[in-house]
Amino acid sequence: MPYIIIMELKSKIPAGQERKRLFISAKTGAREREKTIKLAMENECDTLVFSLNDIVFSGKKNLKYMKLAKKYEINIEAGGCDLPLFLPGRLFMLNRDLFRMAQGKRKNDHHFCPTNPKTISIIAENAQILLTRAVQVVTKPRIFHLLPDKGHENTWCQCPACRAFSPAEQYLMAVNTAADIIAKLDPQAILVYIDFDTEPEAEGVCPRKNTVALNKFIF
Repeated sequence: MPYIIIMELKSKIPAGQERKRLFISAKTGAREREKTIKLAMENECDTLVFSLNDIVFSGKKNLKYMKLAKKYEINIEAGGCDLPLFLPGRLFMLNRDLFRMAQGKRKNDHHFCPTNPKTISIIAENAQILLTRAVQVVTKPRIFHLLPDKGHENTWCQCPACRAFSPAEQYLMAVNTAADIIAKLDPQAILVYIDFDTEPEAEGVCPRKNTVALNKFIF
């Protein structure tokens, strides 16, 4: 399926601003994208969520769809499974310690090593670039999404430092880094993250005040 419809957010969305979302997957082809606005309206979705990759790197092609959506008063939000954009895989050959460890070896597949200060520094730097572009497109009140890799939500680092933190806590380290950037760009904006309810709520890492946990979704 090229779409993910988000049905509900937890408490921090102000009354009257609840939205029903249609996520536009990176795998959605050009012909399918032409049908997304009609599909959104048929499913009573008032919001389209484009990946940061679409907004920042795809140029005029996707901006055309975003402008058309706004014409029909459909909200635009940004994000999705975009963590790889914050730490590009090409850096693996330069510094493997940035990436997650599994069974004693560094892996360039899913996620990274969030307890490495250099990792967080690079994530913050790239988040600044990507989100600065995205705020120009996203409908106010701005809502962003930062989701873990689909199907690998609990695949995180097992290095000695990271073993002290659960996958949920490691994920929150990345979420909080992006949330700090968003707070500077737009103090009223919200960053949505996934709460999979697969383990007790993270106690050692608390989510930032400008984040909201998503606990009901349909793939």
